[in-house]
Amino acid sequence: MLDLRDCEIAFTGRLTTMTRDQAFSLAKVFGAKPKNWVTKQTDYLVVGLIETALGEEPITKKLLTGTPTISERDFLDWCQARLAQWSRSLGG
Repeated sequence: MLDLRDCEIAFTGRLTTMTRDQAFSLAKVFGAKPKNWVTKQTDYLVVGLIETALGEEPITKKLLTGTPTISERDFLDWCQARLAQWSRSLGG
């Protein structure tokens, strides 16, 4: 499984399961480094729903940077795995 601890991540598109602030908070709590912008130091771009007009390519400027992408679902799976690790370490 992908490990985002100590990775700089950015978000693009509309997140369908949480607000951007909630996503930033989760990322910080579980050890990632969320940023507002994509830079050369960005390790992953978390891609939410990108809405476009019919026939247009679903793209944002952040996607054009060539930064490796993961889905919102992948991000949530990572958060869930980190929570499970914490639970096990607490004896739960």
